[in-house]
Amino acid sequence: MQAEAAQLRRLFSNLLENALQYTPEGGSVSVDLTVQGAIALVKVVDTGIGIAPDQISLIFHRFWRAEPARSHRETGTGLGLAIAKAIAQTHGGEITVTSQVGVGTCFTVKLSLSKSS
Repeated sequence: MQAEAAQLRRLFSNLLENALQYTPEGGSVSVDLTVQGAIALVKVVDTGIGIAPDQISLIFHRFWRAEPARSHRETGTGLGLAIAKAIAQTHGGEITVTSQVGVGTCFTVKLSLSKSS
């Protein structure tokens, strides 16, 4: 794929950092890569605190942090997911999320693969 490696590193480090910080001790975080034709799907899945359904549509907004996230972690600017989404979109991709409070969260990054010239 043609991409800015530093930007993709930042995208995935933002997702992993969130997953690790919001997953309690004894929980798990996994990363899965699958290729479907010319599409790469990268899933970052955690068994963390989860995101309430009414907050899913807000998580990619700049500076927005859910109340449980604020009380769970005092540091952070609320920019990580907005940056991750912008990077994915700059590379012609997208990020989607599914989550259940108390069960965990799955971020899926969809990126187009291109053959080298």
